[in-house]
This record gives sequence, C-alpha cells and structure tokens, in this order.
Amino acid sequence: LSFQHPWSCPTFPPTHSPLSLSIPLGIPAGAVPGRGASVNTQGTQTLTNPGVKDSSQQTDCGIAVLNKEMLQLSNYLKEALHRELLLKQKMVILQELFSTLLQASEKSWQGQLNEDKLKCKLRALENQLQACTQSYSKECVKKILIEMEDQKQTYEQKAKEALQKMLEDKLQTEQQLQNSQRSLAATREDLAFWKEHYTTLKAELSKTTTAHTELENSFCVLQSELQRVDEQKEQLGQALSTLQSEHAALHRRVSALQEDNDLKVQHISAIEDKLQKEQHQKVTLEATISHLHNLLQNQAKEQKRQEAMAQRKGQVFTTQTPPLTPTKEKQNTLLEHPEEEEEGEESLKDEMEKRTSQLTAKENECTELRSELEALSEEYRSCLTRLRQCRDELNHFQSKQAKRQRGHWIPLLVAVIAMAMATFLASYRP
Repeated sequence: LSFQHPWSCPTFPPTHSPLSLSIPLGIPAGAVPGRGASVNTQGTQTLTNPGVKDSSQQTDCGIAVLNKEMLQLSNYLKEALHRELLLKQKMVILQELFSTLLQASEKSWQGQLNEDKLKCKLRALENQLQACTQSYSKECVKKILIEMEDQKQTYEQKAKEALQKMLEDKLQTEQQLQNSQRSLAATREDLAFWKEHYTTLKAELSKTTTAHTELENSFCVLQSELQRVDEQKEQLGQALSTLQSEHAALHRRVSALQEDNDLKVQHISAIEDKLQKEQHQKVTLEATISHLHNLLQNQAKEQKRQEAMAQRKGQVFTTQTPPLTPTKEKQNTLLEHPEEEEEGEESLKDEMEKRTSQLTAKENECTELRSELEALSEEYRSCLTRLRQCRDELNHFQSKQAKRQRGHWIPLLVAVIAMAMATFLASYRP
C-alpha cells in the first residue's frame, strides 16, 4: 500500500532581504549611491554663509587653517554624527527584523523536518504493513490497518495543528513586519520633520549669533560713548563750578562797583552842586567886575571934572542934596582918595584873577569828573549788559542741560561763555 500525504509542505512568501532596507532614514533617494559608486567618493556639500568673513588660524604644525574651513569641518562632523546615529537606529531595527526572520525560518525548517520525519515513519509503516500482510492473516492485518489509520489520523491531526500554528506564526510575523514598516515610515516622517526643524534652528542660531555679535559691538560702542559722555559731564561740571565761582566773583565785583558808583554819584552830585554855586558866584563876580570896571571908567572920566567942581559945589551939595547912598559915598571916597582907589582896583584885580583861576580849576575838575562819570556809567552799563548775557547764557545752559544731558553743543556754549568772560575780564579796567 502506498499512502499519499493530503497536505503539502508549507510555502512562505519571499521575504525582503535586509539589504533592501539599507537606505538611510531621512536621506533622499537621489543621495543614495549606486552599486558601482564607491563609498569613499560620497560627500555632502554645505552652503557657506556669505556673512562669515575669511579669517585664518595658526595650528601647531604651522599650517594656516581658515575659519570657513573649520566651520565646514564642524558641519561635516555634525552630519557624520547624525548619520552614524541614524545608521545605529537602522541597525537596531534590522537586527530586530533579522531576529524575527530567523525565528520564522527556524519554525519553517522545524516544520519541514517534522514533515520529513513523518514521511519516513509512513514509509517504515508501509514496509511493516507489507511485511505484516505477508506474515499475518487478514484479521490481524485489519486490526493493524485500523491501528495505523488511528495513528494516521492522530498524526494528521498533529500535523494540521502544527501547520495551523505555523500559519498563525507566519501571520503574526507578517503583522509584526507591517507594524515595523509603519513605524519605520513614521520614524522617517519624524526624521524629516526634525531635520527641517534642525535646519530652521540652525538658521535661527546663525541669525542669533550674528545679532549677538552686533549687539556686543553696539554695546561696546555705547559703553565707550557713555564713558566719553561721563568724562564730558565731569569736565562740564568742573567748567560749571568755575563759571559759578566766576559768576559769584563777578556779582560781588558788580555789587562793589555799584556801591562805588553810588558813592561817585553822590560825590558828583555834591560836586555839581558846588559847581552850580561856583558858577553862580562866577556870574555874580563877573557882574560885579563889569560893574566895577564901568565905575572905574566913569570915575576916570569924571575925576578931573569933579575935582574942579568939588570945591565950588561943596557947600551947595552939603545943603541941598539928600543923604548919599553907599555907592555914591564910596565913589566920593574914591574920588577924594585916589590912592585908596588904586589899591582897591589892584585888590579887585587880584581877587578877580584868583577867582578866575579858581573857576578854571573848578571847570577843569568838573570836566574831569564828568568824563570820569561818563566812563564809569559806560563801564557800569557794559558790566550790566555782560552780566545779563552771562545770566541768560547760564539759564539757557541749565535748561538745556536738564533736557539733554548728552548734548554735543554744551562744550561750544561753555567755550562761548568762557570767551565772553575772558573778553569781559580783559576789557574791564578797575
């Protein structure tokens, strides 16, 4: 008897080779080299930043290395590390897939071995059956066949169970493979997303570094400007203190000049009063001198005539004329005493000369006092105008300093004030 097996050896679908999954995660397909391409000739080209200037560094061996090349090398190293991490992840995934495939292959080989063992057992049983049919009777053969049929059914049941189990394992491995492929696709998507995020972060980092360098440069410039402004502020404070001291000195000097001016005004008013009195006396003296001169001329003309008629009309004047006035008595006395008249004229001339000399001296003194008064008044007016200018400039300076402490016009204003004070002090004559 020949028994044919109702079942066949289980066939598995062709599994993908692990080498077919060796494409780097997150790397485009165009970047994967072909079969004929060498691994050593592969590389990535990084974009250079146009804002980075070419600068070199001296190494220990004496070779000048550009900072640009250093940045490229650092970028290459970063990319190599990134690829190495990706390869490690892919190796882990491939190891897991390889372990699952090994388990599936072991299970399939075990099933084939079991099938071969069963075939061998069936062949041995067939041989035994043939031998039994030759040596035993039909009843014994029937019993043996029944037993063999039972064994066959049990073996078939066990084989079916084993095949069912193998099919379930196969389906489970296929499900695991699909899940791993899905997870691989998800990881690829995540890798692409994180790669884009990495590029954006890298661009933002370059922007922030450039902005940081610019801010540091601007901070250094502002710090230097702040130091310069502080120095200018100290200088302006010193200049302001000197100007305030000079202003106080000028104020004291102006007050002293004002007091001196008041005293001089009082003195000039007294001199003017005295000058008016002297002028009045001069007028009176001129009138008296002219009157005396006229009297002397009249006396000189009438002297001869009066001398002749004096004796004849002496009694008549004494009896008929009224009492003489003091002027007429003086004229009569002068006519009677010509020597006294000459002495009086000389004394009058001397007195007139003295009075004229005094008048000229007083006039000269008055002119000098007037010129001095005019000079003092002009100097006082100029001092007042300059003082007002200084006060206005100081008020303007203080208001501007309160509004803008960092103005660049303050040194010019201080220089102008200093020049004005210098000209004032140079032109001032005490």
